[in-house]
Amino acid sequence: MDEIQANESREISFATRELLVGRVNRLVAAIDRLNQGEYGTCVECGEPIAPARLRVMPEVQTCVRCQDRLERLSRRLEPVELSLASDDE
Repeated sequence: MDEIQANESREISFATRELLVGRVNRLVAAIDRLNQGEYGTCVECGEPIAPARLRVMPEVQTCVRCQDRLERLSRRLEPVELSLASDDE
């Protein structure tokens, strides 16, 4: 295995680890909400989260409607890439 492949493999391993650590942290937070009697309630609107959604993603904190709203807001707030090239070229 050459150095480039080794670096790519290492980067993939780090990215995978980061995703897994993030999921574990979200699951621990879900267990905390369960212990506090708040599991299954949307942290944004206070409405119940659909049981089907919780079965698929037990760590979710928001209902579908609030998650959609948050994602749309996030897309609007993403920085716009500015071109450094001038229009005169």
